[in-house]
Amino acid sequence: MKFNNKFDRYIAVIFFVTIATAISTSYFTLKDVINNHNKQVQSAITPLFSLVASEILRPLNVANFMANNHFIIDYANQEKIEKDYLTSYLEKIAKSYNMVAFIALEKHNLMLDSNGRESMLNSNETEWYSRLKELPGEQFTDIGNSEDPHLYFDNKIRNSDGKFIGFTGVAIDLNYFSSKFQEYSDRFGFELFFVDSNNIITLSSNKILESKSHHRQDLMTRLNDLPWHQSLLKHNATDINLSSELIYTTDEGLLISQMPIKELNWRMFIVSPPADQQSEYWEIFIGRFLLFFIVAMLFYMMLLYSINYLKSRLIKQAETDHLTQLPNRSHIHWRFNHIVKTNENLCLVLADIDNFKHINDTYGHLVGDDVLRIIAEQLSQTIRKVDVVGRWGGEEFVMLLPETTAKQAHIIVERIRKNIADISFPISTTGSSFTSTISFGICELPVKNKTIKDYIESADKALYQAKSNGRNKSVIFTHTT
Repeated sequence: MKFNNKFDRYIAVIFFVTIATAISTSYFTLKDVINNHNKQVQSAITPLFSLVASEILRPLNVANFMANNHFIIDYANQEKIEKDYLTSYLEKIAKSYNMVAFIALEKHNLMLDSNGRESMLNSNETEWYSRLKELPGEQFTDIGNSEDPHLYFDNKIRNSDGKFIGFTGVAIDLNYFSSKFQEYSDRFGFELFFVDSNNIITLSSNKILESKSHHRQDLMTRLNDLPWHQSLLKHNATDINLSSELIYTTDEGLLISQMPIKELNWRMFIVSPPADQQSEYWEIFIGRFLLFFIVAMLFYMMLLYSINYLKSRLIKQAETDHLTQLPNRSHIHWRFNHIVKTNENLCLVLADIDNFKHINDTYGHLVGDDVLRIIAEQLSQTIRKVDVVGRWGGEEFVMLLPETTAKQAHIIVERIRKNIADISFPISTTGSSFTSTISFGICELPVKNKTIKDYIESADKALYQAKSNGRNKSVIFTHTT
């Protein structure tokens, strides 16, 4: 069924990408309708993503690399350290990536950075250390150094036992950071605002707007303080968090779009100047768009019907055992995950045909296939609609019986076992017949915090006991099995 879900997503993405591409194509063909401003906004999106990746995500990755560097971890655990050696390492990182690199060691109550600064962790200069240390999570973004503000990417360092031993990371100069986006703003004519999870402006393209810290409480700028944001809230009362990724408009005609930066739990708002308002041109565009949309929806309905038909055929083939026509292992895994979400108890039965290799060796594999088909039919005829039976592999079958006790399952499999023992399996080449038997291992467990592997392992132990007891048996798993 994972294939089913992926197939749905792929088709939806292909369809909407196709629609978006067609709309964009129609949009750009109406050159007399759409002005240069909107074209610039569209063409700016790709370089904007690249700039964000370069100026924000790159230092984040560098900080993460340092925190997982075995050299750093081993050095932090040492009883004595050479400050000059550690500073030299930080200077190499700083030079390679054009950033400030730092490390704070819990055991040595010491912080060093690539600029040669040295601080004790219990001093006022490093108030961030104890504050971030107590917070959940492994990675933080903070603004520090009031004299020369930098954006810090802090990563917790843990030893091989998972014990916290300090922080390491990098920092980038906010003046440099802001200037990079100022260039972008000048080129494309709009502003960028970076907002943290508390809706506080961290950075903008035209000036530094510093985030909350112990020495900058009075310098915070919240998203709600910006006029264009107040206008957005006024027109989007049902979406006060502005969670949609669509483009919003304000009373002043500003175009506001946003992009999530998941790695930092930030959002980036793009504020664009208003487009030239020419209503007659927009009427042409909207009229053509509506016509295109109607035709596209008709096409989509036809396409969806055809795809659903083909998809159902493909999924059935992908999750059905060709020989027995029972669900295969992949489907069993999916059904198990569904059952444990909706039930509190589950009984799993593992069945294995006795001496199946002897059947194949004596009568041939074609007769063995007939035995598998007949037994699969017997198993599937005895279950409820909520139960599942499938081929686990080779001559093994598995049954999932939700809200069924081991004793109830034992009654069911005993009836199946006796029925199979009474079957005369035909030998096509000679016209004679033979009998065969099957053994069962039964496992009942509460579904909470259990995986299918837990059930299979327990049922397999019970099945092994059934085989050891002489085969043609059914055994319930217990801790003494």
